[in-house]
This record gives sequence, structure tokens and C-alpha cells, in this order.
Amino acid sequence: MSTNKNRKELLRKLSRNLMVTLPMMTVVTVAGFSTGSGSFLELIPSAEAAQGEAEGEAKGEAEGEAKAEAEGSARGEGEAEGRAEGEAEGEAEGEAKGEGVSASLKKAVRRPEGYTPYQGNVAELRAKGEKLFNDTSLSSNGLACATCHTNGMLYNPTFKKEYPHFVAMGQRDFGMDMVHLDEMVQICMVAPMAAEPLEWGSEELAALTEYTRMEQKKFIDK
Repeated sequence: MSTNKNRKELLRKLSRNLMVTLPMMTVVTVAGFSTGSGSFLELIPSAEAAQGEAEGEAKGEAEGEAKAEAEGSARGEGEAEGRAEGEAEGEAEGEAKGEGVSASLKKAVRRPEGYTPYQGNVAELRAKGEKLFNDTSLSSNGLACATCHTNGMLYNPTFKKEYPHFVAMGQRDFGMDMVHLDEMVQICMVAPMAAEPLEWGSEELAALTEYTRMEQKKFIDK
């Protein structure tokens, strides 16, 4: 309760006690009430006693309300902490489940046995490859090859070596010690672009591989 509310409550209780006390005094006086052991007034609550009683009740109510609020706040905080912990655990579990690459995708990015790449006009393949290199529809997350690799950006020093060669991401995420250039295209399709690998032997894969070969030459010649 606020201070003003406590004062109002005290006044209300004092008034109530006085309303009871005064009629009793009148009745007893008329009846000639007396005691040998003490004054009649000892039997009637004084204003100070009434005030003390009212103050005690008001204090008890205030303390009770404060305790209830504290307990409610503690319960609310506990529930909030519980929800936060549950959400954090759920997110951690979701991330743990989402980490890594499935066995089927690890297999899908590798050249099949007896693989023969698509053969076509080199100039046409390069032109088609350039369009695919900038095509965000190849991914499931709005990325294109060019998102990371425009103007020779984000190629590791190993990109200057002739393929097949060691690629850190290929070994770490796909268990491949040596990676061919078309396998590197497939790895980028699956990992950064979160898409399915292109069909082996397809014109699209051959086009992207040929255009990437041009990008590699630019990087080597820098």
C-alpha cells in the first residue's frame, strides 16, 4: 500500500473503534458500572490501542503484499530463465544436428567412376558458365558463385595450383584429400549455396567448370 492509502485505512479503523467505544461508555455509565479492581475505562480500548492495532494490521498487510510481489517476481524470473535455457538448448541441438554434410551429399560431389565430362564448344560453355556464375537461382539461399568470388575475391592461394589439388574445405567437410575443378564447383553448390549438386555430365556443370577455369587463370596471372 502507499503512505496515503495506509493513513486512510488507519482513520477508517479508528472511526470504527470509536463508534463502538462511545455507546458502550454511555450504557455502562447509566447502569452505574464499577469495579473494585480498576476503572471501567480499562475495559474499553483506548484510541492509542486502536491506532496501534490499526497500524499493526496495516503493516502486516503491507509486508504481506511486498512478500507476495517478491515471490511472484522470483517465480516470473525463474520461468523466464527456464524458457531462455530451454530455447538455448533447443538452438544448440538444432545447430548440432545441422552441422556437417550428409553421407549422400559427400558422395554426390565426387566424380562418379568412369566419369566423362560434357563436351561442347568452349566459347559457348564459357558464355553459359558466366551467366550461371551470376545466377542466384542455383542456390537455396539467394547466393550466386559471384557473391563470394567477384573480381577474384575469396580464392585461397591453393587456387593457383592446377587441379586436382588439396582444398581445405574439401578435406574438412567432405573427406576429400584431392579435389578436381568440377568437384570444387559441386562442393560450392552444396556448401555455401546450400543446393543440390549439378548433374554429373550435364552442360551446366561443364559450363561452370570451364568459366571457373578462366577465373583461375586470371587469379594465377595476377
